[in-house]
Amino acid sequence: MSQPSERQMANLVEMLQHDPSLFARLPHWEADIVQRALDGQDVYEIAQALHIVEARVWEVLGSAAKMATGQPVQQIESGGLGSDTDPGVTGGYDETGFGRLPADAPLTDVEALNSSEGSPQDFDESDEIARDLDEEG
Repeated sequence: MSQPSERQMANLVEMLQHDPSLFARLPHWEADIVQRALDGQDVYEIAQALHIVEARVWEVLGSAAKMATGQPVQQIESGGLGSDTDPGVTGGYDETGFGRLPADAPLTDVEALNSSEGSPQDFDESDEIARDLDEEG
């Protein structure tokens, strides 16, 4: 680990030691990261052991250190590939310019056709096969 990283890690560990009750307020996997840092593991070792990226370890340790020293922690919502990029918990799909979505989607052409011919239980596959054979013959 480089000198600036070592200093940053030492500062974070010092901040984490301010609040012994921090573990009870953290999700299990975040508490595990904090405990490993307090046990002397560096960010790379923690990331390798938990199969996560180093940036995530730095993020968790930074947020936990802020919590331990009483500083406000900003929650950041981010999405992955193919996610909705509209900020907010609802992703912009509540009552906005899009309007409300109907409870049931409209019927497709096939569904509408099937519903006009009778219920699926009334459908007899042998009738359709016979019709196909008549049309071919």
